[in-house]
Amino acid sequence: MLPHRTRSFICLLSGLFLVGLSRITAYAQFQRVGGNPFEPPAATLHYARNRDYHVEHLQLVFIVHPDTHSAEGTVTHTLAPLRDGLSTIVLDAGANLQIKDCTLDGAPVTFEHNGDKLILHAPSPLQRGKYVKVSVHYIMPSGTVGGGANGVGGFKWIDPTPSDPHRAPGFWTQGETDTNRNWVPCYDYPNDKCTSETIVTVPDTWTVIGNGQEGPVTEDKAHHTKTFRWIMNQPHSTYLLSLVGGELDVYRTHWGKTPLLYVTPKGQGALAPYSFSDTPDMLSFYSQLLDFKYPWPKYAEDAVYDFPGGMENVSATTLGNIALTDPRAGLVRTDSLTAHELAHQWFGDTVTCKDWGNIWLNEGFATFMQMLYTRHRFGEEEWQADKEGALQSYLREANRYLRPLSTKLYSNPDVLFDSTTYSKGALVLEMLRDQLGQDNLFRGLHHYLEVYKFRPVDSHDLMEAITDETGINVEPFFDQWVYKPGHPVLQMSWHYDPQSATVQITVKQLQDTSRGVPIFHMPITFGLIYPDRSSSDRLQRVTENCDQAEQEFSIPETAAPAAVLLDPDHELIKQMETPKWSEAEAKAILLYAPDYVDRLEAARQIVAQPGGLTAEREQLFIQALKSEPAWRVASFLLRQLGNLKDPALRSLFLQQTESKQPERVAAAFEALSQLPADAATLNLLHREAISDTAPYVAVGGALNALAKLAPAQNLDVFRHQIEAKTPRDQLAYIAVNALAEAHVDAAGPLLLEAAGPSHFYFTRLAAIRALGHLDRSDSSVSKGLANLLSDSNPQIQQSVIEALQERGDKSVTPVLQAFETQTSDPKLKQAAEDAIANLKRGD
Repeated sequence: MLPHRTRSFICLLSGLFLVGLSRITAYAQFQRVGGNPFEPPAATLHYARNRDYHVEHLQLVFIVHPDTHSAEGTVTHTLAPLRDGLSTIVLDAGANLQIKDCTLDGAPVTFEHNGDKLILHAPSPLQRGKYVKVSVHYIMPSGTVGGGANGVGGFKWIDPTPSDPHRAPGFWTQGETDTNRNWVPCYDYPNDKCTSETIVTVPDTWTVIGNGQEGPVTEDKAHHTKTFRWIMNQPHSTYLLSLVGGELDVYRTHWGKTPLLYVTPKGQGALAPYSFSDTPDMLSFYSQLLDFKYPWPKYAEDAVYDFPGGMENVSATTLGNIALTDPRAGLVRTDSLTAHELAHQWFGDTVTCKDWGNIWLNEGFATFMQMLYTRHRFGEEEWQADKEGALQSYLREANRYLRPLSTKLYSNPDVLFDSTTYSKGALVLEMLRDQLGQDNLFRGLHHYLEVYKFRPVDSHDLMEAITDETGINVEPFFDQWVYKPGHPVLQMSWHYDPQSATVQITVKQLQDTSRGVPIFHMPITFGLIYPDRSSSDRLQRVTENCDQAEQEFSIPETAAPAAVLLDPDHELIKQMETPKWSEAEAKAILLYAPDYVDRLEAARQIVAQPGGLTAEREQLFIQALKSEPAWRVASFLLRQLGNLKDPALRSLFLQQTESKQPERVAAAFEALSQLPADAATLNLLHREAISDTAPYVAVGGALNALAKLAPAQNLDVFRHQIEAKTPRDQLAYIAVNALAEAHVDAAGPLLLEAAGPSHFYFTRLAAIRALGHLDRSDSSVSKGLANLLSDSNPQIQQSVIEALQERGDKSVTPVLQAFETQTSDPKLKQAAEDAIANLKRGD
C-alpha cells in the first residue's frame, strides 16, 4: 500500500493543489505525531498468530444492496485442522456483521459471535489434515466500518457528495491490516494463504472487479442485476482479497497473454490509457530484473473515489482516482504509485510477511523497486529525488523514535506503516545493492521468490535466501540495518598535507549508542573534486571501510582537491549537519558534484554569502545553468538570476524556455516576469498560457507570469483556461489563483464564473476568496456572491459568507439575514450572524 515520493507535478492531493512539490505515494505511510508506539507501555510483544487450521479455499457469494447500503453474504471455507481433536473453529468476523447461521459440511452448527470473533462448535472433534467445509451466512448492515492502516479499512460506499454531486455510485473494500473481517468472516492474518472465488451480485448498470481470473457474467433481467465471478487459483493472504464495484469504465489491453484492466469511475475512462500507460513496461522491467515472471492470471488497476493512495490487492490494485492524469502532466505522474503497487505483486503478494512486524518485506521492497523503475523510466535526477525524499522522510521520523526494521515490539500493527518501513526499508535495500552488486542481489531475490512463492516469510528467510544463492554472508548487514535501530550520524573534516601528499580525512560516528544503535561497519566513499582536471578525472571516488567511532583516512593525491564530499552518490542512510562549505568549495560542488542535492545546496550557500549574487557569482550561476541537467537546480538558479531583474539576462531566460523540462520552462517564465515587459516576451507568454497542448506546469508558469506583467490585457487567456476542461480543473485553479494575486477588478465576471457549480470544489473556493478582495464598490460582485448562498455545499456557503464580510458591502445584509433565518446549520447560522454584525459596525 502507499503514500509516495518526490517528483514535480500539478495535481490534487487530499483536497489541495500541490504545484511542483511531490509525486503521489502509497497510502498507509503517514507522519505521526505523539509518543513512541514502539516502546512500553504502549508497545507490547507481538508474535505471529497461532493457527488451528489451514484454509485451502475461500468462496464468497455476496449480494450487494446499494439502496440500503447493505449486503448479504455466504462465505465457505475449505479448511483442514492442523492438530487432532479440534472442536471449535474460530473465524475473524467484524462486530458489525450479523451472523444468521453457520454450517459444517452442510450441517448446522452452534456458534457464538463475540466482538470480532466468530466461534463455531463442531459436533465432534475434527481430524488433523481432513478437509471440511465451513459456511457462514451473514448480513453486512448499512454503514462504513473504519480501521486499518489508513483508517478507512473494510467496506466503503461511494455516493454523490455536495462537492461532487455527479460522482458515480459504487463501493470498494480494503483489508490491510485486519479489516476484511468487517465485510467477510475469514481467517484474517497474513500467515496463512488460500485460493479464492468471489461471486458478487450488483445492479445491472454496475461492474465488479475482483481477484484472479474473470469468470462468466450472468444477468437477471427480472431483478435488474448482474452477477460477476472472479477465481484466484493461486494462494494468497486474505487481507489481499478485494472487490471494487459500481458504475465503472473498464479499458482492456494486455501484456503478452496477461489481461490488463484499467478501471475508473464512469465518465473518467478517457484518462485511463495514459494514466496506466507504463504498466506493460513495468511488468517487463520487474519480470526481467527478478527473472521471475508476473505470477498472476491478470492485472487490474482500479481507480476509485475516496481511496487514500494505493493498495496491492492480489492481481487487482486499488488506488484513488485522484491519481488519474493525462499527457499534459509531463512525466507520467501516476508512475510512482502504480510502480509501487505493481512491485507488491511480487513482494507482498507472491511472498508475504508472515507477521506485521516484518511488513518492511512488503513495503520497503515495493518502495525500492519503484525507485529502480523511476531510474529506468525517468533518469538519474528523478531517482536521486526519490532517494533523497525517502531519506528525509525517515530522518524526520527518526527525530521522534528509532526502531529496528524487523520488530516484534509495537502497540498495534497499523503503526508499523511508517517511514522506517517504507523509506528506510527501501534505502537499506539500495545499500545492499551497492554492496553486493546488482547481479548478486537480484540472483538472491530470484532465489527468495522461487523458494518462498505463495508462502509467508520473515526477514530471516530473505537473509538466508540471499546468502545461499550468492555465497555472501549478509547476516552482518542484516544485524546492523534490519535487526538494530537507527543510523550513523556522521561528521567529516579534511585537509591536505603537502608534505605527505595526502588528503587527510577524519570521520566521526556521533550517534547515541546507549539504546541499541550500533557503531556501524560500512563502506564509505569520498568524492574528491579537481575542477582543473579532465572531465573523466574531475571527481575521484575513494572507498574505505568505516568501523570505528572516530577514524582517520589518508588518501594519496598529488594536489589538494577543491572540495571533498562524503558519500558523493548518496548511497548511505546517514544523518549529517548541513556542511558549511567555503565559497571555493561550494563553487566546485555546484559545477561538479554528481548528485543534484549537493549542487542545489551549494547554490543556496553561494546565494547566502555576504553580498548576495555579486557579478562574479552571477557569472558562475549562468555557467552552471547552461550545463545543469537537473530541473530542480536549474529552477533555483533561474529564480535567483531573475531576482536580479537584469534585462541583459532576457536572452538567457528565453533560451531556457525552449527546454524539454516543463518545470524549468515555468521557472524561466517566472524569471522573465521579473523583467520589464516587452512585446516579444508578452507574445511568448500569451502563446504558452493559452495553449491546449503544452504541459500544465509550463502553462501555469506562463499564466503566473502574465498575471504579474499584464493581467488586464490578457483576460482572454485567463477566461480560456478557466473554461478549459482539464482533470480536476487544474488550469482553472491556477488561473484563478494567478488573478487573485494580481487583484484585477476587471476579472470579477471571470471569477464569478469560476465560483459556479460547474467547476471543481477547490477552484470554486479559490474564486470566492478572490472575489472577496475585488473592488468593494462593484455591486455585481457582491450580488453574484450572494446568489451562491443557495449552493447546497455548506463549505461553499461558509466561504461566501466570509467573502461578503470581507467586501464590507452592507447592501447584502438582507440576503444574509434571510439566509441566517432559513439555514438549519448552526455553524452557518453563527457565521451569518457574525457577518451581519460586522457589516453593521462597518468592519
